Amino acid sequence: MIKTAPIFILVAEDDAAHATAIERAFEAEHMLVGIQVVGSLREFRVAAAARVPDLALVDLNLPDGRAVEVLASPPESGQFPVLIMTSQGSEQAAVQAIKAGALDYTVKSPEAFAAMPQTVERALREWKLLQAHRNAVEALRQKNTELQEALAKVKALSGLLPICAGCKQIRDDKGYWSQVENYIQAHSDVTFTHGLCPKCAQKYFPGLDCNESDEEQIPDAEQRKSNPIL
Repeated sequence: MIKTAPIFILVAEDDAAHATAIERAFEAEHMLVGIQVVGSLREFRVAAAARVPDLALVDLNLPDGRAVEVLASPPESGQFPVLIMTSQGSEQAAVQAIKAGALDYTVKSPEAFAAMPQTVERALREWKLLQAHRNAVEALRQKNTELQEALAKVKALSGLLPICAGCKQIRDDKGYWSQVENYIQAHSDVTFTHGLCPKCAQKYFPGLDCNESDEEQIPDAEQRKSNPIL
């Protein structure tokens, strides 16, 4: 079985004898399924909105319309897989339904009804593979988007940047000026830590020996108070 929990199957079939044959086929296989039968597209839409089925069996022609009206294309873009049931001689229409978004179709017959449990299991396996493929494609699309954004940031940092000769601020592509570190942080994954080079240390703390240990170079409270950059 595909699932240990009961499979919910929504059947849209206006022929009571056909609907009964489908239900009996699952009963004969002792499968854990819950089946709801509706007789029109309107009832199908209401039932599917109330509870999303694991799979739907839909007669190609119903009193108020055709099955293609409830299909999603491609099939994996829908909420659940749809199998079309058609009468002998309507196979071409069923093929068109597959192109419109049906997962598969089956031609109605006593043998087809009896084999419906196996048909459903096969369809659910195929649906699971389609969903996995769709998720993989979406994950790849997201990675490509992230890569493009990263490349855009690299491109922004690799071109010519207008920089003020006086205050060294950078002008971005919107015309705003900002500090160099702010611009780089906004366009890359760089995080800045702040300190003082030996030249600036001598400028702001003339008595500080840059060759002393880190602990000895820590400015005292008075030095920090008199130098706002700290």
